[in-house]
Amino acid sequence: MKNKFMKFSAVALCAATACASAFTFTACGGTDYNLLQENIIDDNYDNYYQIFVRSYYDTDGDGIGDFNGVTEKLDYIRDMGYTGIWLMPIHPSPSYHGYDVTDYYAVNSDFGTMADYENLVTKAHEKGIKVIIDLVVNHSSDQHPWFKEGAAFRNGQGGSSKYSSYYNWSSTEQPKYSKIGNVYYESQFDKSMPDFNIEGTALREEVGNIIKFWIDDKKTDGFRLDGCYYYSSEGTGKSAEFCEFIHDTAVKYNENAYIVGECWGPPRSILKSTFYQSGVNSFFDFEVTGEVVKAVNNNSSTSIWNSINKNFDSADGNIAAPFLSNHDNGKGRVAGQVGREADKIKFAYGLLSMFSGNTFTYYGDEIGMTAVKPQSDPDLRIGILWDDIENVTTPPFGASEKSEYLFGSVKSQQKDESSILSYYKLCNNARNAFPALMRGVPEKIDYDDREVLIMKKTYQGQSVTVVINTGLGDKKVNGVEGALAQSICVDGNISKKGSALKMPARSIAILT
Repeated sequence: MKNKFMKFSAVALCAATACASAFTFTACGGTDYNLLQENIIDDNYDNYYQIFVRSYYDTDGDGIGDFNGVTEKLDYIRDMGYTGIWLMPIHPSPSYHGYDVTDYYAVNSDFGTMADYENLVTKAHEKGIKVIIDLVVNHSSDQHPWFKEGAAFRNGQGGSSKYSSYYNWSSTEQPKYSKIGNVYYESQFDKSMPDFNIEGTALREEVGNIIKFWIDDKKTDGFRLDGCYYYSSEGTGKSAEFCEFIHDTAVKYNENAYIVGECWGPPRSILKSTFYQSGVNSFFDFEVTGEVVKAVNNNSSTSIWNSINKNFDSADGNIAAPFLSNHDNGKGRVAGQVGREADKIKFAYGLLSMFSGNTFTYYGDEIGMTAVKPQSDPDLRIGILWDDIENVTTPPFGASEKSEYLFGSVKSQQKDESSILSYYKLCNNARNAFPALMRGVPEKIDYDDREVLIMKKTYQGQSVTVVINTGLGDKKVNGVEGALAQSICVDGNISKKGSALKMPARSIAILT
């Protein structure tokens, strides 16, 4: 394994051990985050940032975010401590969301050209940022030429038998099937999204070509697998086997390709026993969101430990993928889940940052964005507020007319050391600076206080001790060994005298 950033002076590392509040914004006269990260390990553990390109940053004045906009914001992304980005669907599509693809070998012209995408990937790699994209191969659009040719063949109107084999058909009405002409086709999500026949030899060859195109030709670093639990209606085993096919194909072209699956539906036990056996690096843990919110609202160290432990166990030696919100989360963004309170938003992310694996942040959560109520799917995809409302991208069709930015813009929060954005940055860079936080095996250390969690995380013989005060008042935590290397506080500072920690409410201490 290589180190990503070797150009920075090691002098700055003194902050990690010499200051009781290293990495906090008031300690040591200000901390250079990049200098504190010169030894980031170059493996598949990363802090990921999820981007809806359409709503991110517009560089040509048409109101639509574009690839060049993401490229322009790479310095911001990297400074925030993110070392990977996930681009939601970038292919041509008739919808605002893009999950009904009409061409798997092209990019949406609203976002720019293929050359713009290639430039984004190149520039991201120069800054030590990986780029993964949505691979939507559970279904295509009903507007895709493959489906049109296949449907024509099935209806005796010419068409293509090859493309007909890409889809699942029936001559009679079936549950979750839609009708076209005189035949029915499987469409588990919507009639506009015909499901692929993942057992078909021709379809698998096509998917293999798509993977090669993006991994080998375009140097994309991997994929997020959309709807992979639903690849087959015949059971989880066949869906997991198709995940294995995708993974094995991707690593033929890049041995370090990173794959994360959206496996919405099954319990953690099925992730462990079935899906992680496919070889896919990660699967999103949809149970984490509610567990973290519960821990924040109930001030419960037990809740957060149980979630950390179960999340790690279910990954079965692979890379867990905990997250707090995304475009599919019915409970909305982080700000909406915890009650639109800045301290709770911060602490929820602080807790998430103590999980092993790869955390995923939905764009805009770092400034506490939320959706108006009642929220819709388009409301979860509104533009991020960079500086003022005039520069926000045009909301997706169907979004509410009034968008809410309760805690200010990126620009204003960058100037505020106590902002949500500054707290997210602090947490991300802590994960980068201490390898055991991301990669370590968690072990609980008994302590007789329901609001205090003490755990040890060990990776390749190196350990950190994490102490979390989930309570709403100050705590004195005794018997804690090691040097205080970092404080993550919603408010106030942590101090250590001997083996005793003085911790303010909702604070996290990292000791080495």
